[in-house]
Amino acid sequence: MKSVNEVSKLSGVSRRTLQYYDEIGLLPPSAVKESGYRQYDEESLRRLWSILFYKELGISLDDIRLILESPKEMEKELMRQHKQILLEKESQLQKMILSVDHILNDKFDVSMLRDFEKNRIEALKKTYSNEIRALIESAFFLPVVKSGIFKGSVSIVKNASNIMNIDFDKLITLCGEVIQKFREAMKDGPESLSAKEAVIFYRELMTILTPCDDTAFREIGQAYLKYKEDLDKKTPGLAEFVSAAIRQVYPS
Repeated sequence: MKSVNEVSKLSGVSRRTLQYYDEIGLLPPSAVKESGYRQYDEESLRRLWSILFYKELGISLDDIRLILESPKEMEKELMRQHKQILLEKESQLQKMILSVDHILNDKFDVSMLRDFEKNRIEALKKTYSNEIRALIESAFFLPVVKSGIFKGSVSIVKNASNIMNIDFDKLITLCGEVIQKFREAMKDGPESLSAKEAVIFYRELMTILTPCDDTAFREIGQAYLKYKEDLDKKTPGLAEFVSAAIRQVYPS
């Protein structure tokens, strides 16, 4: 366990910032002594590393929270993708260092102009940025993740990849379609045909990802009311709409 002072020295993050992260629920301490001093275990320090990592990429604290509360497999996939960007940058820097040595030795080759070509890095950044946005959008599914409805099952993302052979991009696409269907149906109301179609599509996706009977799906609908604050930050009223639409198709 590390104290606030120790964590501050290790990370360069001020004590006040650590306190603020606790206040907003982004980084709660592992334990609090009777004296009121916060303590952090290895898991908390790993979470702090992730917070600092995503901050370095310019991601807001609200969106960082959504990423960290998403299934671990999704976060790891983002890490893997960003690692590719870092490796590409490392390769480019190594080539540039070699070119600098050549210039210092009065040597030059036209191929050295390629040191400044960044098309591949920009393409990787664009892909990564799209995946970040998609994962942030997946806050729509936080009620499912946070409610513990499928607590005893395998991670839904890992389950989908292993059992149904659905890759990450395909899974993100399906999740995006669910969100879009609900958003479009909002203008028609929870009793509309479009809302019913969105509910059925959502149920089919959940059935693919993990066992989901009528009772479990009704619980999902109720969970949207419990965690509506998170969803309303992105689309006001969406949580109540999803819950009402599910109740229309799967009444108690």
